[in-house]
Amino acid sequence: MQMNSSYFQFGRRYIFVALFALLLVLAGLSLVSQQVSAGTIPPGGTVPGGTIPPMGQGQVNIIHVAPFAVDVSDTAVDVCTQANIPVTGATNLHYLEQSGFLTLPVGTYDWQVMQPGCGLLSLIVDVPAFVLNDQAQLTLLILGDGVNQPYSTVLLVQRPGLSNKVVLPIIYKS
Repeated sequence: MQMNSSYFQFGRRYIFVALFALLLVLAGLSLVSQQVSAGTIPPGGTVPGGTIPPMGQGQVNIIHVAPFAVDVSDTAVDVCTQANIPVTGATNLHYLEQSGFLTLPVGTYDWQVMQPGCGLLSLIVDVPAFVLNDQAQLTLLILGDGVNQPYSTVLLVQRPGLSNKVVLPIIYKS
């Protein structure tokens, strides 16, 4: 069986990015403040809080790690629904800022990262739909610069929640 080596290189790149991001979030790594023409760069991701979301709800933290502009003030994004409605608490995020854990009702979410204002032609990256389980804690990373790395998102699961289902294949041999 032959495998395409570019497929493995592509997969390894995203595994490396996901592992790095997970370490960043779990270690609560704080970046040393650096002066930029628009101000200082804020600290990085944090570990989820000790409180479990209430029944019927889950939490999502959004971290903006997409350095697509030289000036931090030009990196603002809004997270919006597919109907171009801003997600409360997830607007005007600049590079290395995070929303904090947003408590949301259990359900399926289909978001997009857009330029501020959620205008019709301001799409940066479409977030694949995801399910927020009961009492789950998730972190959504916004990645890429659009030049050296395409825009993308990675969803990390800190706590899968109570609706986590495991489906095992049934092997039948006749």
